[in-house]
Amino acid sequence: MSGKTGLLLLTNSKQIGLVLSSIQQKVTKTLYIQLLNALTDNLGGINTNFLTSIPKYSQEIHGIYTQAARHCKNLDVRVLLSGIKYNINKIKTQNPIDIVIFDRIYNRTDIDHFLKGNISTLTNDYKVLTLDDAKECQNENNEETGCTQSQSKIYKHGVLGGTFDRLHVAHKLLLSEMALRTEIKTTVGVTDETMIKSKVLHELIENLDTRIDNVRNFLSDICPELPCDVVAISDQFGPSVVDPTMDMLVVSQETIRGGNKINEVRESKNLPKLHIHPVELMDEPDRDPAEEKKISSSTLRMRLLGTLLKPIQNNTNIPQRPYVIGLTGGIASGKSGLSHWMQELGAHIIDADSIAHGIYKRGKPCYNLLIEKFGESIIGADREIDRAKLGAIVFKDRNQLEKLNNTVWPEMLKDILEIVKNAKEDVVVIDAAILLQAEWHNYCHEVWTTLVPKQEAVRRLVERNHLNEEQALLRINSQPSNESYLAAANVVFCTLWHKEYTRQQVQRAWQLLRERMCDDKLENCRN
Repeated sequence: MSGKTGLLLLTNSKQIGLVLSSIQQKVTKTLYIQLLNALTDNLGGINTNFLTSIPKYSQEIHGIYTQAARHCKNLDVRVLLSGIKYNINKIKTQNPIDIVIFDRIYNRTDIDHFLKGNISTLTNDYKVLTLDDAKECQNENNEETGCTQSQSKIYKHGVLGGTFDRLHVAHKLLLSEMALRTEIKTTVGVTDETMIKSKVLHELIENLDTRIDNVRNFLSDICPELPCDVVAISDQFGPSVVDPTMDMLVVSQETIRGGNKINEVRESKNLPKLHIHPVELMDEPDRDPAEEKKISSSTLRMRLLGTLLKPIQNNTNIPQRPYVIGLTGGIASGKSGLSHWMQELGAHIIDADSIAHGIYKRGKPCYNLLIEKFGESIIGADREIDRAKLGAIVFKDRNQLEKLNNTVWPEMLKDILEIVKNAKEDVVVIDAAILLQAEWHNYCHEVWTTLVPKQEAVRRLVERNHLNEEQALLRINSQPSNESYLAAANVVFCTLWHKEYTRQQVQRAWQLLRERMCDDKLENCRN
């Protein structure tokens, strides 16, 4: 028994870890949680002692999202607030509910009566699950669910700011705390593209419209009665330093200093200070030493590395075997290390740089072509082409460089395709910085790319190639941007952290590749 969207009616939040671990396979996408003694409490009476109960609800919500991070990493868990704050008669959710889950055993008559009277978004073929059905949750579990110290005051206009990339449980906790403690209106500021450049793997951050829509959707789902403005902000303050109606600012414990700065600016403008409400965020379970201690979007982006980010386009112009991966990326981004690990895993590696060095040799077609186009002045004393002399001609004249590329790249491609054709391995990796510029990706089944921040590439070039910073920047700025590489890539890597973390990315990508290839084989067999 499973469903796309589930509703858990929770009467005992101390049991939440055990409950979530037992039902995570029963729901595939979204799990709503209603804090409610499901069949004995009237929904309209929940808010009788709401103000005095705020600290209790804060603690329970914190505990639920903490346990969700441990047990339901692939589920969109949402704790509903309407039944806590307002006199409502029915639970109403944006997504229709396929499965209703009770954390206690009730008789069927009581269950049917409750479902008919108190839930308005059930699908026609909804299913009901109780702990007795699940079998896994027979015993009480007194696992701690986390705690936040907080007062019972409610405010008129709450505000919160952040990037909100890939909305996760820590975001949901902050947004829920704001909605729980606000009476009239809430405002959420979402950082625009000008503010994300310093973020880890900022190239992988969702676009602004998506992030705004995700925040708005979440808030309107958990508490639709509370008006909310979700706006783009281009600085660290946004509307929080100009709106006189705001009276509460929600921050994490780590960003209290930013909240104090906002109050300093408000004070300088003769605006009343905001009450700063700090929220303790959750630790990341099963974290790698390279990842942040607290749950964060940065860690989620890091965990995308080595996964399939862009669907594979079926290229009927190239044979299905061997399976060809085009590996590219900017200078000093770590392609050689990735190639080495892929070779260890069983791939045949074609190093485009090695091909390029051989393409100039006497006896190769390119040798005479280059002399015809650039003259005999490029020939050295050994009658081989002097790459330094050739470089002096092309790197100061873009037209000459284009002439060189148009001569060399097609000849390199011929050699590369010949190696691909004769490869015995079933996976071939073309390691080429120029893969996209030369349009060799058209001969690949997938494009994999590696990214590092520009400042890291500069540091590596200065250290490895003994260049000064200006020389390093010239080389980096002459190539495509990280965003260009990312736009063409199916799989992305980053070599910014310790080697083992990079190796894990490669192993993850290789395993998923093998699964895709296996699926293709099965599909071909069926056809």
